[in-house]
Amino acid sequence: MTSMDNIEFRSIEKDELDSFNKVVKYVFAESSTDPVPEEDELKPEWTTAAFHKGKIVATSGGFPFEMRFNGKPIAVDGLTAVGTEPGFRRRGLVREMVTRRLHAVHEHEEQSASILWASMGAIYQRFGYGLGSSQIQCKFDPRFTQFQFPGDVNGYVRIVSEEEGGQVIRDLYSRFVEDRTLDLHRDDDVWWKGYFGTKKRLSYIAIYFNANDEPEGYVAYKTSTFSQSPDEGPDQKLWVRELIYLNIQAYRALWEFIREHDLVAKVEMQMALDEPAINMLLEPRAMRLNVLDGIWMRIVDAEKALTQREYSGPGNVVLEIQNDSECPWNERRFELETDGETTEVAETNKSPQLTISPNGLASLMTGNASLSELNRVGRADVSDTKKMRYFDFMFSTKYRPFCRNGF
Repeated sequence: MTSMDNIEFRSIEKDELDSFNKVVKYVFAESSTDPVPEEDELKPEWTTAAFHKGKIVATSGGFPFEMRFNGKPIAVDGLTAVGTEPGFRRRGLVREMVTRRLHAVHEHEEQSASILWASMGAIYQRFGYGLGSSQIQCKFDPRFTQFQFPGDVNGYVRIVSEEEGGQVIRDLYSRFVEDRTLDLHRDDDVWWKGYFGTKKRLSYIAIYFNANDEPEGYVAYKTSTFSQSPDEGPDQKLWVRELIYLNIQAYRALWEFIREHDLVAKVEMQMALDEPAINMLLEPRAMRLNVLDGIWMRIVDAEKALTQREYSGPGNVVLEIQNDSECPWNERRFELETDGETTEVAETNKSPQLTISPNGLASLMTGNASLSELNRVGRADVSDTKKMRYFDFMFSTKYRPFCRNGF
């Protein structure tokens, strides 16, 4: 059995990227031999790997993201590529790498939280990650997803080229995410690679223009075929990468555009829990909704993070964070005072009105769970339940948290 004394932990060098990526592909059963796409490639200085006799046996890394936090930008670490080769598992390598990463985030001048997509939620909850968002996966036949009530839509939807629509969709996305939670900033061309297709794969962008020819939304999607006998009907599938809209008219127009693909029998898409279609369709059941976990979040610097989001109104609360063994500097009592937009947080000796675990704090801060819910399941303990509705409103978010990017 290999002991930790025989393991070296460090960032990789540039000439070790291929070896690093091979381990990642093995762990996640990625059979492609193509180079890792530029938008998915970690820079060497963003990685932490475990080496045994000079060979990489475990990997981890983090992208430096800027994320919307109920309408405000916040710098976060996007933890990714965490995996260990068989033969070196259950030796504490993942724990060591994740702990090192959390401490590095704490030492960062700007970052105060870590986010990730979890292969298994059980792995990361032990490090204090809480469920930052839940999401809906749906697979439906567009012929049976008409709206229940009519609505006026003046304008048109048109498929556009990158030359015509590249800057337009960037601007629409920026406006759309302004007051949301967990959506990432895309201020680099790398974010937009592949939206209009590549040499190997066709992808499409359709933009909704209102009656004044002003763009107000877009849908990014791909199409393919699947095995289907002629007597069973259409044999095409449409995968929606994202649907962005500035108003409900744009949403309606783009939804109907999807339904106008007469040879499509299957539409697949991921959506937020407050997706408009859920409350607009004649038969919502036709969407075949399946609720899944989304982003997991870890508050690394609680004092800083509590000031970095907007609140739904003015308020004051004394909270205590307990049982944070991974980030012990958070185990303090804070008084938070906010006017909704600007927030001050300071350590205090006052009696806490609520105590909360690091997992519960993450879910509360993103708005994925209310304090009432967390109190009921034991993630938090509110001393004065008469103020529960007040705290629920204070910590609520304008939109349900949702992240449109994988990483």
